[in-house]
Amino acid sequence: MDTHCYYCDRDEEFQKLLFEVCDLRISKVFLCKDQTLPGRCTIMFKNHYEEIFQIPKTERDMYMDDVCLLAETISELFHPDKINYGIYGDGCRHVHYTVCPKYEGKLGWGTPFIMFPDKKDVIYLSENEVAERIALLKKALEEKLVRKI
Repeated sequence: MDTHCYYCDRDEEFQKLLFEVCDLRISKVFLCKDQTLPGRCTIMFKNHYEEIFQIPKTERDMYMDDVCLLAETISELFHPDKINYGIYGDGCRHVHYTVCPKYEGKLGWGTPFIMFPDKKDVIYLSENEVAERIALLKKALEEKLVRKI
């Protein structure tokens, strides 16, 4: 574990922005606090790697299966018109994707998703709504995972 990694440490700042949903085969899923685009999640590789090419192929293939499982689940639950996948890492050197559903006519349609929208545009859920969304995602993901194994 890299002791200077946002995703490995999961400090107080992390926990204010990302809420743990569940573990998949080789990744962890987090619901993003910003739910302006309903269903936005982050999926991180469990072990610390800075680049996708560093991950052994078998594990990398499993990770991509997990990413696809999450995207398919978001699509079924939230019915976006498209899903964007962000994998940057300049500021956070741990392999992760932001899986961002996009909705025609909504924030950022027709452009890459907006990582940090203006505060006036952001939708944050209540604690109860966050818990409900996490439970919905977790149940659907775990059911899909059981069927795929």
